Amino acid sequence: DGISSEAASSEIDERYEGMVPRSDATLNKMTVKNVFYSTAEVSDICLIDVSELDDDMVETLRSLQGLVARNLGGAIYLHSGSAADEFWLDYCSTEYGFYFKRTTPADAIKRFSTYIKGAIIYSNDTPYEYTVANNVAIQSEYLVVTENSVSLVDSVLANKPLIDIRKQFKSKREAYDYIMENCLPSSSIRFLGFVGKGNAFTDYLYAIKALVLDFDFTEEWENEMLSYLVGRPDWYEVSYVFTDRNLSSALVNTFSASGFGIINAGNFTNTTLLASASIEYSNNNTKYSNKKLDKNMIYASIHYNVDSLSDVQRTAYTVWSHKSTNSAISVEFYPVLYEIAPPIAKWFRQNRTTNDMLISADLGCGFANLSVMKPSTASKFRKINEHFLKMCGIDLVSDGQKIYTLGSFNDMLDGLTAPETESNITASISFIDVDGFKNWISKVEPISNAPMYFLIDMSAVNFTGYEFVQVDKIITEILKNKKDVIKFVHVKNILQYM
Repeated sequence: DGISSEAASSEIDERYEGMVPRSDATLNKMTVKNVFYSTAEVSDICLIDVSELDDDMVETLRSLQGLVARNLGGAIYLHSGSAADEFWLDYCSTEYGFYFKRTTPADAIKRFSTYIKGAIIYSNDTPYEYTVANNVAIQSEYLVVTENSVSLVDSVLANKPLIDIRKQFKSKREAYDYIMENCLPSSSIRFLGFVGKGNAFTDYLYAIKALVLDFDFTEEWENEMLSYLVGRPDWYEVSYVFTDRNLSSALVNTFSASGFGIINAGNFTNTTLLASASIEYSNNNTKYSNKKLDKNMIYASIHYNVDSLSDVQRTAYTVWSHKSTNSAISVEFYPVLYEIAPPIAKWFRQNRTTNDMLISADLGCGFANLSVMKPSTASKFRKINEHFLKMCGIDLVSDGQKIYTLGSFNDMLDGLTAPETESNITASISFIDVDGFKNWISKVEPISNAPMYFLIDMSAVNFTGYEFVQVDKIITEILKNKKDVIKFVHVKNILQYM
């Protein structure tokens, strides 16, 4: 179950005596600022089709993508063949005038060979060797390769080292001791990666010089090492951990007590490209109705629950592009997209209708257990959140269970007792398929002389574009046949009516 929260909140101990604090770094085009890195201008982008490449070659290209982003901005686009990749390729081309030049992996490596200082080869069947290779590559501007992908870099390694770490470590513990001694001192003081091989966020972690770990906590030393790591006093006051997995409550407490916000990265692709787009939002104010609720009516709003950045990509062009009714559709996403993937955040803001609502996932700029966070850190956390929420046009915040207005959320961050909102006035109904939704909506009846409130929660993972069309048709039919009984309203309206 990970580390106990008590261990993380202990005082600085003798392990830190004599430690030389790490300094903040300027990463060429990517200057680390308040949270993430500043956007860079880029127009000529290498498009590499990776749909037919094996995982090892894709991992090598992700390290190249991160290396190039650190120096030039998002100059590489890895196309997986997915509809999401195609959508954002078209969107960036038309919206920002980016030119995508189809390029082979070999040509891309040759083009950017100036930035490649070497390569490190690992065994593809030994996870901790990959973790070592990835950390060394990130800190040393190398590429990661295996026996299957080393041929990609052969042509650019003349007079450059190829470090072979295969079978060099007797155990996972020995490998991680090497990482802590050789990679931690030069890593970012603001970011930590908690990911394994195959994570599509690797290019971003590479670009920002994050330390990356892949603990499974099957051995006690992993708890001790992570406790030591997050407790170091030279972390930036509000730091962030990017993870590709659900974390135990104990581990969440560990990170929260040490001032880390947690961002679940999911399988989000082409991160460095999207982060390099220079964005200016146009004013797009949403108007809300303040009518009072009527008796003998059922008020409902559909909320599409987005669990990861990968879901955001798909939901972005699935939900609103298929909607034709006046049903209130709310989409939950991470406002950190304003920095990580501004085209997606911009698309959401510009394409919503006055009947739609944006909800901030995971407390805005990273999830945390606020009850164990220090007041000074919570204050910083609030300031960063307000920036991202404002830039994305979001004024509702979800903690995964309740939905808060921005004011009540700020009260919570200030150490006050936040007023109960959605959970007190709205029944939350979840559906995993279209038939379940149709069955419920066709039979539900109001209680006499009292309004009823429902937040209909549908996971974006389970609903495709086709299935959403079916939901849309059901809503249209309900609005025709039961208009005196059921009314679809804005999520925010339900909060304001009370």
